[in-house]
Amino acid sequence: MGRYRHQVYTNDTRPRWVAVFGLQWQVIESHRLEPAADLSGAISAAIERLAAKGWQIEAEPRFGFTFIRRDGERRLLMVTPKDPHDNRPQSFSPFK
Repeated sequence: MGRYRHQVYTNDTRPRWVAVFGLQWQVIESHRLEPAADLSGAISAAIERLAAKGWQIEAEPRFGFTFIRRDGERRLLMVTPKDPHDNRPQSFSPFK
């Protein structure tokens, strides 16, 4: 059996976003990244920027996301291929 290797930081021809979400998926901030962007560098830069504002990461973002916390508040920081402001359904509905 083969072993799956998570390739969240592998770039392709589509743009990506670095986004911060509240715990109920409300978009707090997002930054669009061009297809040739350094995804690992982009999330590292976001962590540094947020750390300067007092946020602490809870774990290394090995899989493209991490939770951050400050003063009892918790948020999700992630690299995503989906525009966080795109409200279209993400799954197929047989009732449409």
